[in-house]
Amino acid sequence: MEASSLTNRSKALSFLFRKPSACRSCGSEFVAQNIINTWKDLPSENWAEMMEFWHCHKPHDHDHQDPESLATKGYGANHAISAQQGVGFVDLTSFLFSESDCRGLQYSSSTPDAGFDLSSLALDDEESKKFLHVFCRECTTEVGLYNVAALSVTLFKWKITCQTKTADPSPSSSECLAATLLATISRSGSSKSIITPHTSGIANPEAVSHKNLHLWVLNPNVVYTASSAADRKTAMKILYKHIDPLEAEKILTSMTSDVQEISLPEEAIKAADNRLLWSSELLPVQERTFKEWQVGLLQRWEPAS
Repeated sequence: MEASSLTNRSKALSFLFRKPSACRSCGSEFVAQNIINTWKDLPSENWAEMMEFWHCHKPHDHDHQDPESLATKGYGANHAISAQQGVGFVDLTSFLFSESDCRGLQYSSSTPDAGFDLSSLALDDEESKKFLHVFCRECTTEVGLYNVAALSVTLFKWKITCQTKTADPSPSSSECLAATLLATISRSGSSKSIITPHTSGIANPEAVSHKNLHLWVLNPNVVYTASSAADRKTAMKILYKHIDPLEAEKILTSMTSDVQEISLPEEAIKAADNRLLWSSELLPVQERTFKEWQVGLLQRWEPAS
């Protein structure tokens, strides 16, 4: 679910209502049917900061606002959305569940071999961790994250399947990234983003660490046809380059920066990198580079026609 549908999450909730979710690789069930009674939209990532800013700088109220009073209202900057039993939360790229509603998962601070059936066991020796890796117990595919602060299991949309009323294709990680870029442009007006890894440490010991992706959206809505595709495709035309983590941090923390940060698992970043590299072959040779940037296409999700 992406672009018009991924951003229209409330409409999609009725499709998911009371339906099970399972591993896309092996079909192992993670959330059983009828476990989830209610679905809710997750707010944008910076909702707490925006609410705090509004209450601290209301044009009609110049009285000083106590940060502690904001936190008690539930939207201080240190406040997080917490999982609720029987409630499923949904955003552009993931679903959020209570651990008690999930099954068939393993939690680990490193690899699936060091995984546990309960997050509390995985955290015994890793109390400083903000996230844990979540793996399918059956096939050991990494399918999400456990957020320690929110006490919630986050399952990536591109790693699971859900029963839906319509036979729409399941989104890939690159299509979820495209949806996130669209939402970022809509929210902040910025067309530049740096894609950074979700967590420190590599869950897959065979994974090769790579530089962060710096993306600049040139055109968010490009329609093209190619001999390698059966039908027309909708994509985003993107300038991209690789930058090291230190340079990325310098750009993101600059007071004059207009670049947004998007966090994804390292595997998803690598998939987007490969997709952009492959798509550049579809462009005329003279249009594949621009100064120090490379040019590529990032495919957008489309519903079944």
